[in-house]
Amino acid sequence: MTAALLAALIAAAPAPARSNDGGSCLPATPPPGLGAVDPFRAPDAKATALNSAGKDYYRDGKWDEARVEYRAATAADPGFLAPRLNVACSFVRQERFAEATAEVEALLKLAYVPWAREVLEAADLGALKPRPEMAQIRRAMTAAAAAWGAGLDGAVLFVGRARAPLKIPDGPGFFILNPHQEIYAFLPGSGRFRQLTAEDGRVLAMAATPDGRRIVYVTAEKLIRGAKPDELALRGVALGELTLATMSSAPPVKIAGDVRSIEIASLGAIVTFKIDGDRVAGTFQRGDRGMLDPLPPAPRAKVAAIVTARGAEPAAGAATPAATPGCRATAREATAPGKPRAIVVTAPGRPARRIGDPFGAGLVGLPLP
Repeated sequence: MTAALLAALIAAAPAPARSNDGGSCLPATPPPGLGAVDPFRAPDAKATALNSAGKDYYRDGKWDEARVEYRAATAADPGFLAPRLNVACSFVRQERFAEATAEVEALLKLAYVPWAREVLEAADLGALKPRPEMAQIRRAMTAAAAAWGAGLDGAVLFVGRARAPLKIPDGPGFFILNPHQEIYAFLPGSGRFRQLTAEDGRVLAMAATPDGRRIVYVTAEKLIRGAKPDELALRGVALGELTLATMSSAPPVKIAGDVRSIEIASLGAIVTFKIDGDRVAGTFQRGDRGMLDPLPPAPRAKVAAIVTARGAEPAAGAATPAATPGCRATAREATAPGKPRAIVVTAPGRPARRIGDPFGAGLVGLPLP
């Protein structure tokens, strides 16, 4: 891409939308709707015990008894959705495919992410895949994806840590990296959350595209630590992209070799990645078929996030506005000694909402422990 074309893209880029709406938001008790009230809360202990009891019956092939326990677990904690998938699997094991399909459809309506992936990968649902019911399930997935991606225009998008990260030993070496981080949306108008990615907890950083229709994000598989403190790199790095309205993902762009840093920025209407690696270095944009297209240096690019082996940090900037109809809200990051980073969402006349306890949340990412 030429410098002249880049300049034209900058000139043609639309200005970010703003909202002057007032009204009610950040409800004390979220009303019914799509998404979780608190995705970072551990399931109720009684519910997990009932689910475990159901698994015991399941292993013994006592399907009716297993479902009694699974449904009791759901009643004890409606936000705990694993028992619902277990119920569907039990019906498949009995070859009661219509009932299994109904259970799967209900689960997808409740929480498209991460359960669409779970449905496709669950071994005990495998018998459904060659059957006519699978076409019905795929149609349900498409509808659930559209519903899950609707109404996110004014959401606060962030990287959240669902549980304590995998501890990395001290000293030099090659270490599996799993900070248990995914991308979430918080909707100030309803007070509910939606999980947007299911990347096995390996999301390090995210940024919205200038038009707000997509998000780009960085994942990594390993941390490489040398003998000196500054000898740090990431390996198995990939760049993901998600279209919010359809919840459809583009093929990930895999970056060969070790990566010391990635700078995510916007240049007019495009997103750029400035990569410092031992095999890939320079400024790029996503190309077709999971490839990187090189760009000339872009000193005017607006940096959103910087990713290194120490984690992700936001670029200096103002608070993030949310433009949900009927709700004006602002999100900012908050830090305190000895506590993980959190996000504080405020709105006129409403108590502030803190997001990220107990493990942490950041508008673009989090430091790695």
